[in-house]
Amino acid sequence: MKTRVTLTVFIFFSLLPNGCQQKNMDPNNPSHAFAAAKEFYDDKNFEQALQKLGEFKSRFPYSKLAVTAELYLANSQFELGRYEEAAIAYQQFIRLHPKHPEVDFAMYRVGEAYWVDAPEEEDREQEYTIKALDEWKKLVSRFPDSEYTKKALGFIDIGKRRLAESIKFVASYYCKMEIYHACAFRYIQLAETYPQYKDLKKQALTEAAKALEELAEIKRDHPKSDKNIYLKKMSAKQLLEYAKKLGREAKKINP
Repeated sequence: MKTRVTLTVFIFFSLLPNGCQQKNMDPNNPSHAFAAAKEFYDDKNFEQALQKLGEFKSRFPYSKLAVTAELYLANSQFELGRYEEAAIAYQQFIRLHPKHPEVDFAMYRVGEAYWVDAPEEEDREQEYTIKALDEWKKLVSRFPDSEYTKKALGFIDIGKRRLAESIKFVASYYCKMEIYHACAFRYIQLAETYPQYKDLKKQALTEAAKALEELAEIKRDHPKSDKNIYLKKMSAKQLLEYAKKLGREAKKINP
């Protein structure tokens, strides 16, 4: 019987090494309390980390470690896949601690939180792509030499191409539906907004020219037609001249 009791006590204490350590921690000491809360974060137990770090922050709101706890709370939300909550937490951290040495990291993470939810498919809404790029552009402007800026720049280029392809998809749809004014508008928008993608610009100008020719024909045959909302003040002759101009520009481009 004595042997069984001894074995039970041994197993109990061997399974709770941290518990013994925490007994020596003063709960009224911010450093000790933060260390105890941070154990869950270090062990990647992010659900518990949210609870314990939140409790620490509430108990010691004026401690310097409370600022670190705020960042860890945002990180925990991100690691749990709660990207919207993470973005809000990072933005609050940036707003409250604009001179903190890890603000650049927080700014990068805001963009990353949006990017995770941004679809790669060109035929889907690109709201989160735009949000991510907007946040990363702020990072690039404020911290041009940051290591996170270098990462952001790579994603910015991918995102811009994705947005350009998205405009191309919409423009192509309007062309197929023979809504030529919208087709021309979108293709011209693509060429003007993303001139760095020469292959897309060449295609955009070529297709826009074709759409303008269709509009010129509509204008000539049906002067009162409402199918030309875009450039509606132009005459058939002016639309054809504009189409030729875009066609010449397209031929000069070597992708």
